[in-house]
Amino acid sequence: MRKLIFFTIIFCTFSNYSIAKIGKGSLQLSKNSMEMLMQYMYGASNPKYEFGKNKKNKPMLMTISKDGNSTHYYYCPYNSCESENYRQQSIEKCEKYSQGSKCYVFALGRKIVWKNNGDKSLRRIKYETLKNPFNVAKQIKDLGFYNGDIAKLTGINVSTGQLVEDKEISGKVIDNSIYPRLISTLSQKHKSSWKEYIEGGNEKYKAWVMAKRSDGDMTWGWSADNTSWSDVIKRAFNRCDGYVSKNKKNYPDNTICVLYYKGKQNTTDKEKIDSAINFYGKNKSELFFSKYSYVLENNFNENAIINNDQSKNISSQILDLKKLLDDKIITQEEFDQAKKKILE
Repeated sequence: MRKLIFFTIIFCTFSNYSIAKIGKGSLQLSKNSMEMLMQYMYGASNPKYEFGKNKKNKPMLMTISKDGNSTHYYYCPYNSCESENYRQQSIEKCEKYSQGSKCYVFALGRKIVWKNNGDKSLRRIKYETLKNPFNVAKQIKDLGFYNGDIAKLTGINVSTGQLVEDKEISGKVIDNSIYPRLISTLSQKHKSSWKEYIEGGNEKYKAWVMAKRSDGDMTWGWSADNTSWSDVIKRAFNRCDGYVSKNKKNYPDNTICVLYYKGKQNTTDKEKIDSAINFYGKNKSELFFSKYSYVLENNFNENAIINNDQSKNISSQILDLKKLLDDKIITQEEFDQAKKKILE
């Protein structure tokens, strides 16, 4: 599922500070969260800001959700900053995209303060360890916070702290041919999330939903479990639409999320339209696909909506008949005859 991750500059020092809880108990980081933690340890800045741009900064404070999927951190591009003031703010920003999972303080500076009964001697990431990102990741794994293969983490530029999108942390060049065409054109964060989506478990049903931002980037949300297609698709839409609803100014008018993949397979135009109608309704879906028809392989036309309505009507009639059969109001022969007429 898309887990948006943020980091913020601490600009100044204050004397007052708020108290925020330090995390405790078992915690397993997702691959995205682990990679964001690596960037935090190296003081990676947000490239959009001039402050601290393209250089390592002082990591100040990091918060992580209890489910390990959402993170937020502050860094300091100055000689002196105070982190205490920002604990509650970081928790609130972390929880904004955590889908209800509570966030807690994970690290202060380069010291991991989350209490999980790990080796206390490993909790502080020493400066000399930063010379090799693999060793930093191993130390975090040894503390019990990550179960994945650290060799598969995205590489880190030790000078800037930024991800090296074409290499793994082991130095191996990433083969972008393993990604679907659309995913291969997106950022390494998208690719990392896709790998987690595909390789993270053996769930029977997996759905990947995205919405295009005004800047051309894509927001994504995904879900995977063994319940049903309708369940995972709905939850993937909920996650993607949650990001869009909270940041409408970042998206073109009338933007909706679209079901792009079921498992590894591209969805058909009909699947895109039908799933959108099920989630957003006919009018909103029709408006979007009419305006942004590039989403579909073929040009959008209203017949697709009409056909969907007809399909729903047929399904509804058959379900009504089945209920009559189950309640023994009609016989199997009467059910079969009536069903045949509906489908003609």
